[in-house]
Amino acid sequence: MRVHLLRRHLLATTIMGGALAAAVPALAQPAQQQDATTVDEIVVTGSRIARPNQDSPVPVSVITAQHIEATGQMNTGDILRTLPEAGVSAFTPTSTTFATANNGVTTVDLRNLGENRTLVLVNGRRHVAGVVGSQIVDFNTIPTDFIDRVDVVTGAASAVYGSDALAGVINIITQKDFEGLELSAQGGITDRGDNENYKVGLKFGSNFADGRGNFVGSLGWRKTGSVYARDRCDRDMCIDAGVTSARDQVPGIFSSYIPRGTALIPRPGGLGNLTRVVDDNGAVVPYTNAAFGYNRAAERQLYVPEEQIRFNGQATYNINDNHRFFSEMSIFQGRTSSEIEGNPVGSDNIYTNEFGIDQFPDCRDFDGDGDSECRYGVPITSAIVPTALANAVRAQNPGVADSDLVVGFRRRINDVGNRGNDSERSMARLVAGFEGDITPNLSYELSLNYGRSDYDQRTNGDVITSRFKDALDAVIVGGETVCRDTVARAQGCRPIYIFEEGGISKEAVDYFKASTGLDAFQEQYIVNGYVNGTLPNVSPAGDIGFVIGAEYREEEARSTPDPLTQKGLATGNLTPETRGAFDVREVFAELRVPLLANLPYAQSLDLNLAARVSDYSTVGSTTAWAASLEYQPVEWLKLRSQYAVAVRAPNINELFNAGSQTFPVVTDPCEGVTLSNGQAAFFNIRSNIADPDVVLNSGVNTSTIGNAVAQACMLDPAVVARVARDGGFALTQPEKQGTTGFNIGNPDLTPETSKTFTAGFLFNPRWNDWWSPLSVSVDYYDISIDDGVGTYGRQTSLNRCYENTASYVPTSPFCGGIQRFANGASVGALNQLDIRNLNLAVIKVEGLDLKASYSLGLNDLFSAPSMDLGSISASLTYSHLLDFSSTAFPGAAPQTFAGTVGAPENEAVLNLLYARGPLQATVGVQYVGEADTGDFNEAWKSALPSMTFVNAQVRYELNDRVNVYAGVDNIFDEYMFIAGTNGDNGQATGWTTFPDVYDGLGRRFYGGFRLSF
Repeated sequence: MRVHLLRRHLLATTIMGGALAAAVPALAQPAQQQDATTVDEIVVTGSRIARPNQDSPVPVSVITAQHIEATGQMNTGDILRTLPEAGVSAFTPTSTTFATANNGVTTVDLRNLGENRTLVLVNGRRHVAGVVGSQIVDFNTIPTDFIDRVDVVTGAASAVYGSDALAGVINIITQKDFEGLELSAQGGITDRGDNENYKVGLKFGSNFADGRGNFVGSLGWRKTGSVYARDRCDRDMCIDAGVTSARDQVPGIFSSYIPRGTALIPRPGGLGNLTRVVDDNGAVVPYTNAAFGYNRAAERQLYVPEEQIRFNGQATYNINDNHRFFSEMSIFQGRTSSEIEGNPVGSDNIYTNEFGIDQFPDCRDFDGDGDSECRYGVPITSAIVPTALANAVRAQNPGVADSDLVVGFRRRINDVGNRGNDSERSMARLVAGFEGDITPNLSYELSLNYGRSDYDQRTNGDVITSRFKDALDAVIVGGETVCRDTVARAQGCRPIYIFEEGGISKEAVDYFKASTGLDAFQEQYIVNGYVNGTLPNVSPAGDIGFVIGAEYREEEARSTPDPLTQKGLATGNLTPETRGAFDVREVFAELRVPLLANLPYAQSLDLNLAARVSDYSTVGSTTAWAASLEYQPVEWLKLRSQYAVAVRAPNINELFNAGSQTFPVVTDPCEGVTLSNGQAAFFNIRSNIADPDVVLNSGVNTSTIGNAVAQACMLDPAVVARVARDGGFALTQPEKQGTTGFNIGNPDLTPETSKTFTAGFLFNPRWNDWWSPLSVSVDYYDISIDDGVGTYGRQTSLNRCYENTASYVPTSPFCGGIQRFANGASVGALNQLDIRNLNLAVIKVEGLDLKASYSLGLNDLFSAPSMDLGSISASLTYSHLLDFSSTAFPGAAPQTFAGTVGAPENEAVLNLLYARGPLQATVGVQYVGEADTGDFNEAWKSALPSMTFVNAQVRYELNDRVNVYAGVDNIFDEYMFIAGTNGDNGQATGWTTFPDVYDGLGRRFYGGFRLSF
């Protein structure tokens, strides 16, 4: 297992409570202390209680609109993943080229605890998922130029916002009360001339009804180009390569699935197949990688291109002085197109045994008549088999009739085109509600929230296996080569010359080409209401704040593969439709109690409490709660700590996934079991699939008589039946290779729970003008998750089911997915081995976050009264990971990931901003500490050195209406080289780095403008 954190270039510092008064705004700065005469109340993420200034009981990182502009990023998710709190995302444009769905989706994972445990809000309200069947939001749907700020709270927040907030909350606050018209555009490109990207945006807003209402809208278009491995030879990605260590590779390790096809010539006696090629002269020659291998890297896409158009709008209307109507609307339409090398189709994909399991050519006595027969391949009597190749098969199997001889193949079906998914994603979200004041001390909000995501995918490069098989068996009729099957011939079947490059005609392709895809949607309905107020004159330390509210939510999702995939008729695995729904009713409350105020060494001491009780249609009742203390002994120091218990209800996929088929390779622990004088035991030889009689005649291993595993196996009725019939349990080759299985959901899952403890301090000295701009925060966090949704591995299930007589319980989690043939010739053999989601895992993450910022006017440093020298701001974040570990299931050994790629023990980011009049220049420096590749291979520990990346941007206001800017990311073109082009060290396939951890695109340039009217 490997865990990787995403690269981070820019800092978003923590809300300090009484914080930085900078000479110029920082890229992402703590909220500023307001003037003493200003006591506006603001709802800060992490609580619904309105507070004076932006004060928070928990660490809240803030990304401002200015920060977003200074990154030059076009995707909100790319910006959020630069946060120190962010982990490795499962979905990015650089890591989803090979994904079977959701290519190009952009997600955010807080603390490396998984996107399903990160709750995303827009203006404090849930956003519909972009990955159907989950709660994972696609950040492509949230535009950068409509954001006022982003608040990020890490750690348990379920008591305030509900399920999914185990790792934390991302709350996107959009711009409001805008008047005017703003046109913006940006373009960029890498210095290698790829990944071209463009965006155009139009923002408009106006008051109406004599200033009682305001509408603001944003219309945008964006297009991002692809990156191909063939254009990255300088990064050793354009030629297939294997590895000798984490950072050393051997180029030219090509694929044997080649456009001209390789032949698999079967041999008797279990000797395996010879790999041969029919060369340009018609001769059958040995296959060699150097002479014939196929370079997959030449066709591989590394970055999924996207084009999107979207609209965002919101309106407010003051009904009177105390009540206001509000609404939000988002509409998104996006297209992506992934592309990888052509489909590698082998004879094992086309020919199956009696259990429906893929098989390579095999020659043995199948029918028990004493003669050898070859099966699972193209009949050598087919007219598409070259004469020389048929003779080569005969030579390896003398005396076998032509009618019993076959030849296998491996072929790159480039004739159909490259594989890939053309996908369309759409999202619509509508929020409407009312808010206002009931009394001077009591306010309310009531909202309706509807969201829907649709996903339509068409997959290229797949084939219908039965039709492909028809096209491989040909005869000559009237001097013309045609398909042998007359029905197939009438349906348009054309022969496939599988051992000849270019030997598949367009007509043949039209016959066997599969039209596969996926249609999916997710729909969300939410009704939310709460009151927010204060109780004056109850506590001598100040007013008590409270929130009481309720919420109702419905979620429904469906994912429907094409009919061919649902029936397993294409080269992909059988996948049925998944659909499900749930609803939840919740009540929640918060309380803020001032305990002390305005005393010596106790300027304030506040207790904060929050709780939420939920009733799910799926998992029943859950409870989440949190308690925190804020203590400010003096003006320049604040201490804070929180303990919280959070819950996450399983999502639709985890509950209702109908299953995706797989063909596992496992070892049956019962293989070779027998009885010795009525006691369970094992034979001396436990397995010989070529000749099971060798096992049955090998005699009992006396040291195994009464063996615990053997006794457990003899409790299984199907195994008992096999032993009773044959005298022992010896598997045949078809039985050994005949196991299938499904990965399925589990409607009996229970909620995950987490416990989070945080403690830290905020330091903002106000001793003089030199000290006042300094802000420092240090926070310790400890998050542990219990009952994490996961699965037992299939081999683990088998081993633990038959561990001893006590462990064999047919309905237990270990045994429940094991299905053996209950009767027939293969009685006792494994038929199906399913795994389903269970509440198993324990996950722990612990660390320290340090953030500091300082700003300084250069005129204060240097004496230059006649000119403006400008000002400089600096912000630094340092993260130290103390622990990151996981125990997959009870009884398993814990695995530690701290110090592996994506989870280095040390990381730091420094941001510098210089501003002088209309000029602003920013520099971001990212440091990633040493890490190993996560293989738990001692020889490769600390294989990756630390690395530093530098970005810069210059922005200039030509006048009040025109702002222009240009930037360079990864100025020094740094690259963390990782060996292998096929994910050999755990990186995304095709890359020679971890592109979701380190910068994979290299140096790139961008520029743009903003024009205001």
